[in-house]
Amino acid sequence: MMNMFKILNNYLFNIRAQKYLSETPREHRFVNYDKAKTILILFESDYAEKNQAIHTIIDQMRKDGKKVTAWGFVNKKEIETAIFPDFRILHHKQTDFFHKPLDSYINELKFVEYDLLIDLSVNPIIPLEYLVLYANASFKTGTRRTKIPVYDFVLDVDKVPVPAESSETGQSQVDETYLYNQIIFYLKNIQTTD
Repeated sequence: MMNMFKILNNYLFNIRAQKYLSETPREHRFVNYDKAKTILILFESDYAEKNQAIHTIIDQMRKDGKKVTAWGFVNKKEIETAIFPDFRILHHKQTDFFHKPLDSYINELKFVEYDLLIDLSVNPIIPLEYLVLYANASFKTGTRRTKIPVYDFVLDVDKVPVPAESSETGQSQVDETYLYNQIIFYLKNIQTTD
């Protein structure tokens, strides 16, 4: 039964995304890391809401002189983390039945302009996919998870070199830090003529 809801929610997201993209022209432009002044990070919150890797990434970007806003999603009904203008974690009560974030959150993202959106979620998460779709960012980047063209730069994690195996688990781990390092590497090294 749960799998059926997931299929329905994915289907509904694809329909809504195609409609939105066809009706809403978006002026997107390549923004490399050096030129980006305002950055929106999207992430999957860990269950304990500690998100150490995300906080480390935010601190690094702020040291680089960036104004950073981070929005996460956690798969539970209540959160303990306080909501701040530049850091928040959404949960199920802030989405509708089909996992679309409530209009107040969507509108907030539509009316703030960002130079760069970096989606660091490893798994496909419908609420975050809606945030990517509706966010007002000049350049959007993330991993390949959907056929809908919501990203301007896609890091295909199946094609990039896999990190060394973790000695504890014996498995390679693609996580937020790995995605961040890969995306920033490309954003710093792609040269444009503008």
